[in-house]
Amino acid sequence: MTNKLLYIIIVLLVLIIIGGGVFFFTKKSADENGAPTAENTTEANLSEQPNQAKFNEYFTNAFIAKLPVGAEFNPRKIIKTNVLAAGEQFCTSMDMKKQIPASTLSSAIYDVNAKQDTQSRGGAFPQALGPGNSIGCEPLSVPAGKYEYKIYLNDDLVINLPFEVK
Repeated sequence: MTNKLLYIIIVLLVLIIIGGGVFFFTKKSADENGAPTAENTTEANLSEQPNQAKFNEYFTNAFIAKLPVGAEFNPRKIIKTNVLAAGEQFCTSMDMKKQIPASTLSSAIYDVNAKQDTQSRGGAFPQALGPGNSIGCEPLSVPAGKYEYKIYLNDDLVINLPFEVK
């Protein structure tokens, strides 16, 4: 093998390694199911933009998940997703940096097609939360369609996660 051929092979290997590194570090932030998180939700598709500064102050991550039909609640068995089906339980997971005071956290479900809340903001969560992870699940209470799960701190929208029910 000549020196010229050896140099060409080395240059090609270096380019392949650099190209692979660029691909690896520019890959989108999403889980294996493509579920939206507070970090990778496309802002242009949301009905309302969350307060990113307030999110960053209180949270590191938030996502929608589900429990399969008939499954008992177990935080280790939730499946991160943005598509749910009848009979599945709707779950949310939030990683909090600091404590959220009692009666300041509330949520709503917004119907994208009807352009209105299908599940209005009720009373605020009565207990303080965090820091750490909080996972909650409840029966799915909306018909098939496209929705946004909105979480508020006082009157500030801090999380807006789109999901679909099939």
